Amino acid sequence: MNLKSILLPGFFLVSLHLLTLIQGEEQKSTNSFSVVTMVPLVKLEKILIDNLEEYAKAMDHKLQIIRRNIQKMRRENKKAQLDAIGYLSNPLNGFSLVRRLHQDWVGWLQYMVQPVGASQIRNLNFWRSRLPCKEDLHDACEGLVRIQGNYELNITDIIRGKLQGRQHNASMSATDIFAVGNYLLNTSRPASAIQWLQEVAIHSQESFLPAEISVKADELLKLLALAHERNQSFPNALVLMESCLKLRPHDADLVRKCREIEELMGSPLNATLKEKKKSYLSLKEMAIACNATLKNPTGLHCFYNFNTTSFLRLAPLKVEQVGLHPQVLLYHEVLSPREITSIIRIAPQIMQVKTTTTMKKTNSQTHYRTAKFQWIDKEMSELGRRINRRIGDMTGFDLQDSESFQVINYGIGGHYIPHFDFFNLSSDHSKRNEDYMIGGDRIATVLFYLSDVEQGGATAFPNARYIVYPRAGTALFWHNLDTEGNIDLLSRHTACAVISGSKWVMTEWIREQAQMFIRPCLPRKKATSTRLG
Repeated sequence: MNLKSILLPGFFLVSLHLLTLIQGEEQKSTNSFSVVTMVPLVKLEKILIDNLEEYAKAMDHKLQIIRRNIQKMRRENKKAQLDAIGYLSNPLNGFSLVRRLHQDWVGWLQYMVQPVGASQIRNLNFWRSRLPCKEDLHDACEGLVRIQGNYELNITDIIRGKLQGRQHNASMSATDIFAVGNYLLNTSRPASAIQWLQEVAIHSQESFLPAEISVKADELLKLLALAHERNQSFPNALVLMESCLKLRPHDADLVRKCREIEELMGSPLNATLKEKKKSYLSLKEMAIACNATLKNPTGLHCFYNFNTTSFLRLAPLKVEQVGLHPQVLLYHEVLSPREITSIIRIAPQIMQVKTTTTMKKTNSQTHYRTAKFQWIDKEMSELGRRINRRIGDMTGFDLQDSESFQVINYGIGGHYIPHFDFFNLSSDHSKRNEDYMIGGDRIATVLFYLSDVEQGGATAFPNARYIVYPRAGTALFWHNLDTEGNIDLLSRHTACAVISGSKWVMTEWIREQAQMFIRPCLPRKKATSTRLG
């Protein structure tokens, strides 16, 4: 084994450690934002199942002891009942009966009240802090809802594990469906909540579950009634609430709620009761872009790039034109499987929630982008420097002021709404602060795909109507600024929601200042959008 192979697993580890020190306390993990960081939850569930099995064994052991002794005691008692006088005439039998009633049954009382599986209960309380929290469940629910909306999937198909026409070996339980419906109602989407909650009764086959876990009929009826009320379907809401009241006839809150619905039925529709309309324009645009059947533009071709740098004369790169306006290029086989494995090997060690950067603040609101990431200093290893040189060969740009690599892994329904990569420094002077002026604006983007994605996860350009599906080892390249240094509105792009699979990407943003003599700002009519031709 050579020195490189020994050092390779530690790829970028020093830079990650420094990053942790700089950032201080690690950001709170959000499990569903990255497939790779959900792996420990599988191991945790196995521990909990094993613990529950030990609890069941403890209960079973106690039950076996009780049942064996019941049989023994019943045989003795039946013998006494056949001839009580004759039985008690024997002093040993009489003595034993008195002693049993005086001592044994007090002992049985103590044995019955003795808790079973105390150590297993303590274990579960200890592991409780490692369980996903309410916010994790909400994020997972939003991920499923996003997949359904992004690809316009049928809810019944999702529940049965049929995603975009492909049947998976998975399905949703009644408690799963109920959780999604409850989440939708709590996030002011009653119409969608009704669709999900109506499926609960159809798929409810979990009567064997304890009452503390299973979906209770009265809770389902009440939630459905509230959803219909907020959706202004008052007659349906009243029928459901009255059915719930039959199960809980002494519930004063239900009686009061029935009266409120009756009053609403007799009053004109109140606009304040309508479902809150949030701004979902970007999500609708994303759904159109990710589901569009695009025609192949004319004039596109594949070629070998020999000319960007001298090195490519010896080892040309395979290039596919995705589109010309703007020019988006897809490079094939630019990363080897070994390089990809090395990059993502340590990724789960320090994965943070991916935030969305604006010029005024960093927005950690997760509905814009759902992923986890880490920054990688490319100068900290030979592999990083080698990939950096390869980017120079691909683009022809000077990368001395370019940003660090950003490795990203998407989670349940992982996506990024339509956005631009540039900072727009040329027109918005409020953004010209030190953080953004170092290196200038982002002139171009290189997006490496580190994994295939089973379903979904495409990169789409809504304005240009391009769509590219991830394939491990390929890389997309496009310009964010035009030849005059102004922003290119056609560079707007989105990461379509991942339906199935683990999506890994690595991004390199190239800054403009180092390109002063490589790609000067030319009049639009004399310039081209790329140095390749």
